[in-house]
Amino acid sequence: MKLFLRFFVPFHICVFRLTGGRLLGHFELPALLLTTTGRRSGKQRTVPLLYVDEDGTLLVVASNAAAPTNPDWYHNLVANPTVEMQTRAGKRSMRAEPSVGEARHRRFELFKAAASHYAKYESRTDREIPVVALREISELHLPEVPGKQPTH
Repeated sequence: MKLFLRFFVPFHICVFRLTGGRLLGHFELPALLLTTTGRRSGKQRTVPLLYVDEDGTLLVVASNAAAPTNPDWYHNLVANPTVEMQTRAGKRSMRAEPSVGEARHRRFELFKAAASHYAKYESRTDREIPVVALREISELHLPEVPGKQPTH
């Protein structure tokens, strides 16, 4: 399986980028490319992931095919939540936010309803599989700095 992933993932990323997601951009769910910054290396790392759109918030799952540990990309975005995401609609800078509690449970149910393999992953691992919300940075409200005038 590792050998397959070692060759398939770079191939998938290349084809996705060359075709703007028209090829290898949809399976049971639509796919995106998520680029994180390596928490130790500082290098950009890209992975293809399936996603669910929840009213404009894109959700991805750190299933790692039911492995006992979370995937490296998840640890990278926890350390540096500013990520780049590419779908068929284009590239955007996003802020990654792991879901917790009831929101995480509800969001994982969306994945299980859309693609049966997520229920299998859940049954084959002891860890709680993280669900990450990706929000556009422009949608986030930054606090105003006292005494600063907005620039136009």
